Amino acid sequence: MNLIQFTQGDNAVLSLTAQDALGNPINLTGASFSTQILGANGQPVNVFPNGQHAIVSASLGTFTLTLSAANTTACGLGNTKDIVTAITISGNVTYFRGSGILTVFPPVPMQ
Repeated sequence: MNLIQFTQGDNAVLSLTAQDALGNPINLTGASFSTQILGANGQPVNVFPNGQHAIVSASLGTFTLTLSAANTTACGLGNTKDIVTAITISGNVTYFRGSGILTVFPPVPMQ
C-alpha cells in the first residue's frame, strides 16, 4: 500500500490504482469516480466529483485525482485520514478504501 501525502494549500495530483483482492488491476473503461476523504471520526471532510478524476490507463486500473489549493486546505491536517473512492462501471459501484494512508502536512511558512 502506498502512502499519500500532501501539504495544505498546495495543488496535488494523486496517482491511484484500482485493484481486485488478488492485486490485479480493475479495467476502468467507461468508469466514473467519486472520492471522499474521511477524518479521524470517519466522517467525510471533503468529496471530489468525477470531473476531478482522470483515467491514466484503463487496462492497468490507474487514474488520478487532481486537488486544488482550496481542496487540500479543506482536508484538514493530520495522519488519521482515510480515502474512499467509489468507481462506477456499467452501473456497478465498487468501493476502494485506503485506511490511514493519507497524511496532510501544514503549510511551510516562507522564510
